[in-house]
Amino acid sequence: EVLAHGWYHTGDLARRDENGFIRISGRIKEMIIRGGENIYPAEIEDVLMSCECVADAAVVAAPHEALGEVPIAFVVAANDDGIDEDDLRSRCAAVLSYFKVPAEFIEVTVIPRTGSGKIQRHRLHRPDMAVTT
Repeated sequence: EVLAHGWYHTGDLARRDENGFIRISGRIKEMIIRGGENIYPAEIEDVLMSCECVADAAVVAAPHEALGEVPIAFVVAANDDGIDEDDLRSRCAAVLSYFKVPAEFIEVTVIPRTGSGKIQRHRLHRPDMAVTT
């Protein structure tokens, strides 16, 4: 399926900057579509990781009745004080478009990752969401 017309389609999404450098921004299957707007989890994760109270973060899609999907953030606190959801929401809103701000922030003790450090998004879920393996 990934081979088409002599090309290998990885599913990676990337952007080229003004200097010609290419930055991977995510994967097609990880993209969140909120009311027709495309959201790349890595963009939100970068903002969250810039907060000193955050040790690690991952963003996934959660189903939404009216919008289709909304981003939710799983966050590992950098210290015993935990996370301040209002502060994280404000920081995201200051940098991101309104539709990219996570609808929910869930504090967790660890973000599941592969041996190479990639986020295992399929292992992240809200308690009211079906668990996928």
